[in-house]
Amino acid sequence: MGLNWAEHSVEINAPIETCFAAIIDYETFPSWQGAVVDTEVLDWDSKGRGKKVRLFIDAKVRKVDYTLDYSYDEPTRIEWDFVEGNGINAADGHYLFEDLGGDRTRATYKLGLEVGIPLPGPVARRAHKSTLKGSVEDLKQEAERRAASSRKASNGNAAKSEETRSREAKLAERAGVTPPQRAAAAGPQVEAEDWAPQDDSTSLAELPVKVAGRAAGLGFGLVRRTVGVGLEVAGAVTGRLRGLTRDR
Repeated sequence: MGLNWAEHSVEINAPIETCFAAIIDYETFPSWQGAVVDTEVLDWDSKGRGKKVRLFIDAKVRKVDYTLDYSYDEPTRIEWDFVEGNGINAADGHYLFEDLGGDRTRATYKLGLEVGIPLPGPVARRAHKSTLKGSVEDLKQEAERRAASSRKASNGNAAKSEETRSREAKLAERAGVTPPQRAAAAGPQVEAEDWAPQDDSTSLAELPVKVAGRAAGLGFGLVRRTVGVGLEVAGAVTGRLRGLTRDR
């Protein structure tokens, strides 16, 4: 009878890596690939990707299953060799991904099937095209969902980081200290005096305690940090005094 070929392309608003990761996530297929009833990964390659996979498909006219042996050219191409099938005598084809830039990808699915059950040619072709098109459209929805989720998580982490920095700045302000600015690795170091209170009567011995005292009631984490800073300040000032004494 020979292979009955069908092909479908779609543009996806997701990075090529996201599209590729979705289409090789075989164990999740039943949750988002409408035609896939079940999957079974029988073997894995050295990178942990499905090597030999059995797919159970609702092909409109009847349910079939077949096993494919996959090979990859990540993230642009997936192909397979037919191993065996029930209701399918042969399967050949590939998935291609083209990076369109701007986190957009064109996906093309080409599949040739030889069915092992008696069906009129037009019926088999319509069922094949419908199933293949649905597979690509389902991939589009899943990849775009994953991309949106990733962007949301990234934005959430950035907002959380900014919120944390703002909260720490407010706590430091209430403690009466000025936090040093984050400097580049090659930039000048922040002077220890930047964290010292402006009370000239404070002795070196009292300085760590006084700095910590200003942070009282603002949370254990800030108290612990301010005590450490006070000790560093005291050490730095003591070192300078010793240096001046030696110079004399």
